[in-house]
Amino acid sequence: LRDAGRAIVESGIAPCRVAVISDANVARFHSEPLLASLSSNGFKPTLHIVPAGEASKSLAQTEALCREMTRENHDRKSLVVALGGGVVGDLAGFVASIFYRGIPFVQIPTTIVSQVDSSVGGKTGVNISEGKNLVGTFHQPKLVIVDPETLLTLPDREYLEGFAEAIKHAAIRDAAMLADLAALDPSDRN
Repeated sequence: LRDAGRAIVESGIAPCRVAVISDANVARFHSEPLLASLSSNGFKPTLHIVPAGEASKSLAQTEALCREMTRENHDRKSLVVALGGGVVGDLAGFVASIFYRGIPFVQIPTTIVSQVDSSVGGKTGVNISEGKNLVGTFHQPKLVIVDPETLLTLPDREYLEGFAEAIKHAAIRDAAMLADLAALDPSDRN
């Protein structure tokens, strides 16, 4: 997170206004170093915090974020940075795909599941009462930044569930990776 601003510049994105979208749980641990890194690299960040949990993946929350971003003078030259797990990544990516008919975004996934799956697929969306992810777009992130230190703040259950997702991916696409995963000690977060 401390190098995120530099990494974004090195990826070819010029300093601009940045809407950092996070949830209440993640923001309290990780927003400060990210905002400092963005600022020190010439970006003008604003922080937009949504409630933690699946309920934030909604059209109402999408509208609220778009309105906040407008009030903070974001425009078609702005950038969205998603700082959080899958819910935040889906929501922030969807907002980026529709704000001013689409602006770039960067994913900074903070869970194992979002690091190995949801942050790299380009699927964005929100839920409606008829079902999950029924309203969405495909909007690829310009960059995905993974900071393993974000995993240190996860509750044990969520941390261990992430290993199950990694094992699933290895079984489907890369059997050699299973040996690497078997060698890890999930109780050692360092």
